[in-house]
Amino acid sequence: MHRVELTGQADAVLEALPDDVHEEVLAVIDSVADAPNTRPGPIVAFGTSSWATCTVAVGVVEVLDVGWVG
Repeated sequence: MHRVELTGQADAVLEALPDDVHEEVLAVIDSVADAPNTRPGPIVAFGTSSWATCTVAVGVVEVLDVGWVG
């Protein structure tokens, strides 16, 4: 299990997204948390119409940015 921390910008964008996209972004963040992290630095993960930029450390996923193509 990972703790998720949102930067201020990511939190603001996530709250402004439509509900369906909000759920998609949360699924993208979950996929980052569940994937093995074998490289340092930011990870950009994509959903159907969204993305999240994250860093992963032991037990923590830090969400730096989220976006939506709509």
